[in-house]
Amino acid sequence: MQINISVVNRIARVIGTSQIVCGNSDYVAVFTFDAEWNDYADKTARFQYFKDGKFEHVDVTFTGSSCAMPVLTDIDRVEIGVFAGEIRTTTPAVVPCCRCISDIPAEEYAAPADMYDQIMDMVQEAMNPPPESGDDEYFIVTAEGDYVTTSEGDYIIAKE
Repeated sequence: MQINISVVNRIARVIGTSQIVCGNSDYVAVFTFDAEWNDYADKTARFQYFKDGKFEHVDVTFTGSSCAMPVLTDIDRVEIGVFAGEIRTTTPAVVPCCRCISDIPAEEYAAPADMYDQIMDMVQEAMNPPPESGDDEYFIVTAEGDYVTTSEGDYIIAKE
């Protein structure tokens, strides 16, 4: 399967509507370069993505206008760009990725029971402050703003 990318004025763009199904090894990136790239026989395609909480990339060196893509797994999108020489580079072209059936772990992950208990204890403490705090009021910080709850359980907007 081909992922077609045009490179004009160092801007890489996907041609058409392409998407990648993760876990497959038959994808080829096919580039159409403008004349600016004629002097560069050797080029490097960079496949960059966010996985497991960090950015990763795979570089593939090629000559001509196409290269085999690395097998991609468990990602939502890949950014594809090219660089060559000292130094010519492109913007990334973004290709959406669909997770494949083998991206799903064989075992269902379950949080340890004590983690659930810890979270529930934190929620209970936030909703019912300990009496030893001695405070008649305490703050609840939310996305909407700061609120104060009184000892009677009334919520009022916090003002300074």
